[in-house]
Amino acid sequence: MVFGILGNFNKEEFYEIFNDLCLFLSDKNNVDFYLLENQNLDHGKILFKKSVVDFDFIKNNSDVIISIGGDGTIISTLRKLIETNLPVLGLHIGGLGFLAECNKDSYKDRVNDIIEKKYYVENRMLIEVESDSKKFHSINEVVVNRGKLGRTIKINVSIDNKYVNTYESDGLIFSTPTGSTAYSLSAGGPIVSPELELIIITPICPHTLSMRPLIVPSNEEICISFDKDSKDYLLSLNIDGQIQEMVEGDSKVIIKKSQYVSKIIKFTNHDYYKTLRSKMNWKGNLRFK
Repeated sequence: MVFGILGNFNKEEFYEIFNDLCLFLSDKNNVDFYLLENQNLDHGKILFKKSVVDFDFIKNNSDVIISIGGDGTIISTLRKLIETNLPVLGLHIGGLGFLAECNKDSYKDRVNDIIEKKYYVENRMLIEVESDSKKFHSINEVVVNRGKLGRTIKINVSIDNKYVNTYESDGLIFSTPTGSTAYSLSAGGPIVSPELELIIITPICPHTLSMRPLIVPSNEEICISFDKDSKDYLLSLNIDGQIQEMVEGDSKVIIKKSQYVSKIIKFTNHDYYKTLRSKMNWKGNLRFK
């Protein structure tokens, strides 16, 4: 089995975990591992320097990817691998995170489970967004907002060529189920089980309180345009908080289910609701603990 390793190379903790992981894997039979070359990688801090390879090698030779970092790092990893069928194990370092299946205390047991084929792969729906002939794929959410404009904007939303509403707000969030616990949640959106396939539309600071989040089936196409008052301005299109494009006020943006999925490694004792309870710090009924 071959492990490809990516991560947040700017965190000191990455190098501690990576070196320890490599020492652990080097004692295994029929197991190889490689680390993605990156301009931010500090070669002086890694023990297995010969393991550093380019992305094409990782993509073409790995069986499993390990992403070491927070949710942002894992999202970036998933996007890099979007056109492959490689499953990703998230190894969490950092603050609040929903995508990782292990941390620095438990990753050796999880890696052993993978080597022994004691895992399964969960497919997560992605969103495709197209604007001005550019296409992007989002793991968490696509955000359309007012950019540098100092006032609310009016966004016209149609679904399958049927007019829905004109949202006057700071912007709109179009979220996957995976992203329902991210920006959309902060803006008042619902928490959705990540195994479902749907798109959540959540307004950001709407001018009217009746403008509530809307859940749309994944087989429907969403088209947004902007009010004529915005035609002379540049508005912001943001993908997963990591890619930003500016769009003209007279542009149309198409949002729909992507043809790709992200593949996340899970284990038989995975309990989504336990993770949710822990990350959200829900107390619940203490008698059931």
